[in-house]
Amino acid sequence: MKPRSPECDFCMNLEPERRRKDPLWIADLDVSTAFLSDNQICPGYAILVYNKGHATELFQLEAQDRQAYMEDLTKVAKAINDAYHPHKMNYELLGNIVPHLHWHIIPRQTTDPVHLHWPIWGKDYVEVKLSHEEYLEVIEKIRKQL
Repeated sequence: MKPRSPECDFCMNLEPERRRKDPLWIADLDVSTAFLSDNQICPGYAILVYNKGHATELFQLEAQDRQAYMEDLTKVAKAINDAYHPHKMNYELLGNIVPHLHWHIIPRQTTDPVHLHWPIWGKDYVEVKLSHEEYLEVIEKIRKQL
């Protein structure tokens, strides 16, 4: 694994003095940081970013960090589940647009605008933006479960 990369937006936003100022910051965990997605197509949709350095693939992590990252993922997913009681949790680990290790944690409901058989980025994809106060309400709802 490499140290933080100045060319990586995630690395630069993960500096401790910057990440907690991010209005979508949820929590720092063992080896990652949880942020609320600015697109709330599925209420509670969050992103879990590996924060101990720059990595693009799970196999680049030492076994201990990989296990800790999966534990962080489990904690955040359970908190979202307890806050929103989804029909199913979806997990996406792509990195095609932002090549830095991060999970999309997406609580799916039977009432989602995108059919449940498809990822949220399907043909009916829409971006749902909230007011500052609404983002804070979602963040607090998740934090209470962490």
